[in-house]
Amino acid sequence: MKKTLIALAAVAATGAAFAQSSVTIYGKVNVSLEKSSLGTKNNEASLDDIHGSRLGFRGAEDLGGGLQAKFHIEHRFRPDTGADATFNPGGTNPTTGVVTPASSTMWNGLSTVGLAGSFGEVRLGRYYSALFLGANNKPDPFGGDGAGALRGIGMQTTTLPGYIRTANVIHYSGSFSGVNVAFSTGLKEGAAKAQNSVAVGYANGPLDVGVGSEKGVPGTLTNAYATYDLGVAKLAFGLGNAKTAAGVKTEGLLFGATIPAGPGKVQVGLARAKNKNSGVVTNQKLGLGYIYPLSKRTALETTYGRDSKAVSAVTGKKQSGFDLTLHHNF
Repeated sequence: MKKTLIALAAVAATGAAFAQSSVTIYGKVNVSLEKSSLGTKNNEASLDDIHGSRLGFRGAEDLGGGLQAKFHIEHRFRPDTGADATFNPGGTNPTTGVVTPASSTMWNGLSTVGLAGSFGEVRLGRYYSALFLGANNKPDPFGGDGAGALRGIGMQTTTLPGYIRTANVIHYSGSFSGVNVAFSTGLKEGAAKAQNSVAVGYANGPLDVGVGSEKGVPGTLTNAYATYDLGVAKLAFGLGNAKTAAGVKTEGLLFGATIPAGPGKVQVGLARAKNKNSGVVTNQKLGLGYIYPLSKRTALETTYGRDSKAVSAVTGKKQSGFDLTLHHNF
């Protein structure tokens, strides 16, 4: 009782400060039963988190005149082990003797502070690039998560890793009569190049279309997308063109659909990647999935993916994967 009274007194004493500000705690916890030969996995069943569990805090303060101050921080973690999702134990290369120190990024999801108003919103810190939010992540029915995810191939995020979030970023976004614009620049701060990104799109009713481009240390990535909701299905198309700093050019295509089915929805799509220098198709992946809601915040999801062109570095077989995931959002 004494602790409760002290807490109530503290809230009353600071009521003026809390009256014009708000803080929200949110997150999602996902644990997946997975079996995969994608990447370096050896096709053994395991508990993992292929959908990205997170814990976040965001808040806003009314500054008057339609202006708000905002902050947003988000931590990514692995619920199967409790570890930081980005933790790398480091080690020493036995051949070269090069030492890689242990590392992790506590606020890997994002960490920003900024201002918002009728002009749009400006964020400073670590955040998604304008291209990623404005075009790259739009057409994939799987949202880039799960064994069925197609974004990495079709939109070429895999070819140029690092084109999702940017550190030391100044990010602007705004929406005006259905036209969405965004640009971001990650300051050099010792890097060889700044990371510059821009995107523009238009959303009106069932139609959503847009294009974006980003240039920086890994190379240049350009994406275009279009989605159209027919009611019986939401159709999606994506195009990715990447050029690495070494001059390797890759083209990606993505076709997808999200189809209401019973209480849940079916996800289906196909993504293809072609090396434009050699003319070789390097990836051709089919993705299938189904999400079944158990409540407004809890769902079961299963996804499957098979790449008929790429070969697993471990098994020497065509890459494929499957996951059954329990999601809980709060």
